[in-house]
Amino acid sequence: MNQISPLYRREQVSRVPLRTAPESEEQQAFRPSRSQPHANLLMDYVRTISRWRVAILCCAVVGGLLSLLFNLDVLPLYQARTSLDIQSINGDFLNMRNVAPTGDGGAFSNESYVQTQIKLLQSTTLLDRTVDHLKAEPHPASLDRQDLISTLKRSLHLSHGQDLAFNDLVDDTAKRVKVKPLGITRLVEVTCDSWDARFAARFCNTLTEQFREVDLETRGTEAQKTSEWLTRQVADVRQKAEESQRKLEAATGGDGLALSQSSNSIGEDRLRQLQGELVRAQAERMQRESQSRIAQTSAADALPASIESASYRDYKQKLADLNARVAELVPPLTEDNPKVMHLRSEIREIERGMTQERSSTTDRMRNEFESARRHEDLLNAAYATLQSSVSSEMSKAARVNLLRREVESEQTLYQTLLQRAKEAGFASAMQATTIRVVDRGIPPRLPISPRRGVAGGVGVVLGSFCGLGFAFFRDRHANVFRVPGEAERHLHVHELGVIPSANTSRRGQILPVLRTRSLASGAVFDSSSAPALTCWNENFSIVAEAYRNTTHSILLAGVARRRSRVYVVTSPNAGEGKTTVTTNLGIALSKSKLRVVVIDGDLRKPGLHKNLLVENNFGLRNILRDEVSVATASLSELCKQTVVPNLFMIPSGTGREEVVELLHSGSAITRLLDRLALEFDVVLIDTPPMLHMADARILAAQSDGVLLVLRAGLTSRDQASSACDLFENDQVPLVGTILNDFNPVREGRSEYYQSYYRYKEEIEAAEAAGVGL
Repeated sequence: MNQISPLYRREQVSRVPLRTAPESEEQQAFRPSRSQPHANLLMDYVRTISRWRVAILCCAVVGGLLSLLFNLDVLPLYQARTSLDIQSINGDFLNMRNVAPTGDGGAFSNESYVQTQIKLLQSTTLLDRTVDHLKAEPHPASLDRQDLISTLKRSLHLSHGQDLAFNDLVDDTAKRVKVKPLGITRLVEVTCDSWDARFAARFCNTLTEQFREVDLETRGTEAQKTSEWLTRQVADVRQKAEESQRKLEAATGGDGLALSQSSNSIGEDRLRQLQGELVRAQAERMQRESQSRIAQTSAADALPASIESASYRDYKQKLADLNARVAELVPPLTEDNPKVMHLRSEIREIERGMTQERSSTTDRMRNEFESARRHEDLLNAAYATLQSSVSSEMSKAARVNLLRREVESEQTLYQTLLQRAKEAGFASAMQATTIRVVDRGIPPRLPISPRRGVAGGVGVVLGSFCGLGFAFFRDRHANVFRVPGEAERHLHVHELGVIPSANTSRRGQILPVLRTRSLASGAVFDSSSAPALTCWNENFSIVAEAYRNTTHSILLAGVARRRSRVYVVTSPNAGEGKTTVTTNLGIALSKSKLRVVVIDGDLRKPGLHKNLLVENNFGLRNILRDEVSVATASLSELCKQTVVPNLFMIPSGTGREEVVELLHSGSAITRLLDRLALEFDVVLIDTPPMLHMADARILAAQSDGVLLVLRAGLTSRDQASSACDLFENDQVPLVGTILNDFNPVREGRSEYYQSYYRYKEEIEAAEAAGVGL
C-alpha cells in the first residue's frame, strides 16, 4: 500500500488531456479517419437501418395491415369478356349490291368498317337499349354485396347492411363497358366490369344480342323500304304498259294488222326518233326519281355508291381514317389530350363537309330529276305536236308501229323493274347479319380489383419507406451517445473505456455470466443474487476485458506520481449503470493487486451493498454522524471485507437524515477520505445522478477527479455537456467518461468485437488440441 501524505491528495488538476490514456485496439479500429469523415456513408445508412430495424418492420407491417383494412369494405369489381367477329356483307350474293341502297359498295376498307362497328357498340343508344332490356326483365330489387365485411356478416348471420340496388348495378355496369379490336383481325373484344360476376357476363351477352338485333333490324328495314318503292314503280309501269297495249289494239282494230317497219317519210323518221328519245327520257326520269328518293330517305352513311360524288367518298375515307387514329390514341390517351381534341375537331369538320356534300348531292339529284321530268314533258309535247302535224299521208301503219314500239319499251322497263323488285324482296327476306359471337361472356372467378395482395405489398412498401424516413430522421436528430468515440468528439473529454452490454456475444447469444462460481478467497456465492457482477473467473469474457481496459486507462489518466487516488463515479441521470460500473471497476482494480475500497455515496437509493453481497447495517451515514472515530477506529470498523480479495466496501449505512446537510456537517467526510487514502490504493465513491442532486458535486470536491458514466442510447449530449460544465465550474477535474451498455448489434456494429472472438476461438482451439495430445 502506498504511504502518501493526504496533503498531496487534495491537489486540484485541470481536465485530463485526451492523449494521457492509450486507446484500445477496438476503439482505434472503430474511430473514423479524420481525413475521410464521409468514407463510410453507405455503412452509416446500413447501420441506421439495422439500428431501427424493429421500427421499420413494424411500420411495414402496419402499412400492410392498413392497406388490407382499407380494402375490407371495397366492392370487388369483376370483368367479363366476349369476342365478336365483324364480317362484311357479300354484295354479290343474289346481286343484292344493286338493290341495297345502304350497301357500302366497296367504299369502306375492312379496318374502317370494324372501327365503325366498334363505335356503334359503344354508342349511347345501344347501351340505353341494353339497360332498358335488362330492367324490363324479371330481376330482384337488390343483390348481396360481395365485399369482405358483408360476406363475413352473412357467414356469421349478422346484419347484412346495405345491399346493392339492381338499377344502380345496371347503370354502373353500363358506364364500364369497353370495346377494343384484337390486333389486325376482324375480332372485337367487349369487356363489362360489374360488382357482380354473373351480372357482368349477363350484361356482355345482352349487349351483343341487342347489337345483333339492331343490325338485323336496320338492314331489314332498309331492304323493305327499297322493295316497297320498287313494287310501286312496277305497278305504275305495268299500268302504262297495259294502256299502251289497249291503244295498240284500238289502232289496229284488233285484227292484227301488220304494218311496215320502214318509212321514207321525213316526218315519220323524225317521229320515230322522237319516240326513241321519249322512251329514253322516261327511263332517265325514272332513274333520276329513284336516285332522288333514295338520297332523301337513306341514312347519312348509307348512300349507294352509284349516286355518291367523288368528294363524298373522299370525306368518308378521311372520316374512317380519323376514327381509326382516334381509336389508336384512346385509350391510352384521354379525350382532353391535345392530339385527341385536334382529331375530334378534324372529324367534326369532315362530318360538316359530308353533310354539305350530301345536301348538294340531294339537291343535284332533285334538279336532275326535275330536268329529266321537264325533258320528258317537252318530249311528250313535241311528240304530240309532231304527231298532230304529221301529214295526212301518215297512215295507220305508222301509228301502229309507234304504239308497238311504245308497248315494247314499257314491257322492257316493266321486266327490269320487276326483276329488281324480286331481288329486293329476297334481300328483305334474308335475315343476314355481319355479327358473329365467337366467345360468350362467362362469369369470372376472381375480381380484377381490389387486388388485396398487391395492395398489401404496396402498403408494406409504403410503410417501409415511412419507417425508413422515421429511422433516418430520428437517427440524424438523435441527441444521445450511441457508439464509442462520440463522447470524446462532442465533450472533448477522454473516453476511458467502453463497457458492452451483458448480452453481447459474437452471434447475439447471451453470455453465461450468471452462475455460481468460486472466488480466489475460497468464498462461494451465487451471482444470480448480484446480477450486476461480471463473469470474472472466465479466461475470456468481453465484459471483464472491457473493465480491465477501463481500469488501466483510469490508472494512467494524467497522474505521473504514484499515490492513492480518490474518484467519484457518477452519471448525468438515473438508470445509466453507474453502480454496476463502480462494482465492476472495484473488482477489476482489486484483481490488479491493488487495495480498493468502494463507498456507497448514494445515500438516497443505496444499491452497492446488494451487488457485493454486504450487509447495510453500518456505513457512511453512521460515520458522518460521528458514531465512530475515523482517526482511532480500526479499518475493519470502517470498512467491510467483500468476497472479492483486496476489495473492501463502506455501505450507505442507516438513518434518515437530510443527505445534503449530512454531507456538509463538519469535516467527517474529509477525515474519512484522508484515512482511506492512507490505507488503500484506489477509493471509488458511488454517487447519485448529479444533474438534479448536489451529492456528487459535494463529494467530487473532496476527490481527485470524476468518472462520468454515460449509457449508450440513453444519455443525451446536452445532459452530458451540462454535467461537464458543472464540474468545470466547480473546478473539479473530469478524469474521463465511460460508455456503458454498448450493444454493437443494436447499433449496427456487429463486427466491432469480431477480432476478439476470433482470437478467443483460436486460443480455445489451440488449448483443445494441446489437451488432445
